[in-house]
Amino acid sequence: MDKLTDQILEAVGGDENIVNLTHCQTRLRFELRDQSIPKEEAIKKLKGVAGVVVKGNQFQIVIGTQVADYYNSIIPKISAVNAENKVREAETDTKKERGCKGKMNAVLDYLSGSLTPIIPILLVSSLCKMVAAVIGPSLLGIVSDTTDIYTLFNLAGSVGFYFLPIFVGSSAAKKLQCSQAMGMLLGAVLVYPGFIELAAAGTSFSVYGIPCKLQDYNSTVLPIILTIWIMSYVEKLFRTFTPNVLKVFLVPLGTLLVMLPLELCVLAPLGSVLGTYICNAIISLNSVAAPLAVAVVAATFPLLVATGMHPVLFTYLFVTFPQLGCDSFLEPAILAVSWAFAGVTLACAVKFKKKDNKAMTISYFTTWLLGGVGEPIIYGLMIPYRTPLIATMIAGAMNGLIAGTLHLTAYILNTSNGIYLPPAFVGGDAKNYIALVIAVAGGLVLGFITMMFFKVKED
Repeated sequence: MDKLTDQILEAVGGDENIVNLTHCQTRLRFELRDQSIPKEEAIKKLKGVAGVVVKGNQFQIVIGTQVADYYNSIIPKISAVNAENKVREAETDTKKERGCKGKMNAVLDYLSGSLTPIIPILLVSSLCKMVAAVIGPSLLGIVSDTTDIYTLFNLAGSVGFYFLPIFVGSSAAKKLQCSQAMGMLLGAVLVYPGFIELAAAGTSFSVYGIPCKLQDYNSTVLPIILTIWIMSYVEKLFRTFTPNVLKVFLVPLGTLLVMLPLELCVLAPLGSVLGTYICNAIISLNSVAAPLAVAVVAATFPLLVATGMHPVLFTYLFVTFPQLGCDSFLEPAILAVSWAFAGVTLACAVKFKKKDNKAMTISYFTTWLLGGVGEPIIYGLMIPYRTPLIATMIAGAMNGLIAGTLHLTAYILNTSNGIYLPPAFVGGDAKNYIALVIAVAGGLVLGFITMMFFKVKED
């Protein structure tokens, strides 16, 4: 591991070229001073690297499920590390993209950077919900809904979603390099029981005399996303004009006093309205053209992953799932294409003549199936050989059409792969389980058969 981390550090231009370093579930995400220094092809050839993606101002190196270990190995080797062991500098030489494209990339980068770190919370909470559903009266009936074990798992599954504003407040503040403590505090304001009780009772309320419509913001994302965005500017303003001797208490106090009316009277209600419109739009789309929508996402999802754009779709999921409690759009599409490219991978293992290529393909499939990571297949098989990507898009579209037609629905928020995704569809009636079996089997069969019609040009 140390050898690879040293090679990666050298390849990206050393620690003096690194402005910031974070990681998601599978990728090291570098922000570099000079993006012309790294040599993509050389990095791709490093043993242990599954691929490279350059997106906006980020240079992403795909590692896989061990990415956290590599991240922790790299951090001590970087000289510009602060007390929290995170790479951060107040001023950087990074060139900012300008124009509409630059602003859009900045928005997407903010959303991705704010929501990706909380995926483990949502995943674990969803799994706890799944356990409660499986052992509870709605499925196997092993325990009743009054037992301690059922209550425990149901509680663990609920808090991860209920307190989303606090979790997102922390991660969003970290992304914008402002106070995480203040981010959590403003998130906690939105889920304070006293406010929720006033909202339920319809009691009138004002902030500094400004009328405020209180709402229940538990399990929401957009209200706190907008709040922290504005807070980053307010806090920076106070830091700029506050004497050093007073900063320790005046900066957070001033930030809070300014943000309370902005959050409760403007930003949180606006975020709630936007979230409602997004949910209603998805519901309308599903009612009018669900099969086609699922098919389109399934067909294009490998390209989105390859270009690093898939977190945009996850943002939609984080906004809509807590409010709707299920998903008949994105997760079915991911399942459809995921098992389709598994079938394509197995077909490639059959078609390859060289033993090394066969072994490589089987290892990719095993990593996907048991590790839940699909990037090695995308960067190691689909992108280099091209025809597997085409076959996956075709098979994914067909399987997505099937999943959408059968109205396959996920009841657990889960963005993983392999054997870990199907449990997300536990729930609903028997038709949903039949649709799940058909989508999984259909993906394997369609992917395998489709790939057999294509040639693979070996190295």
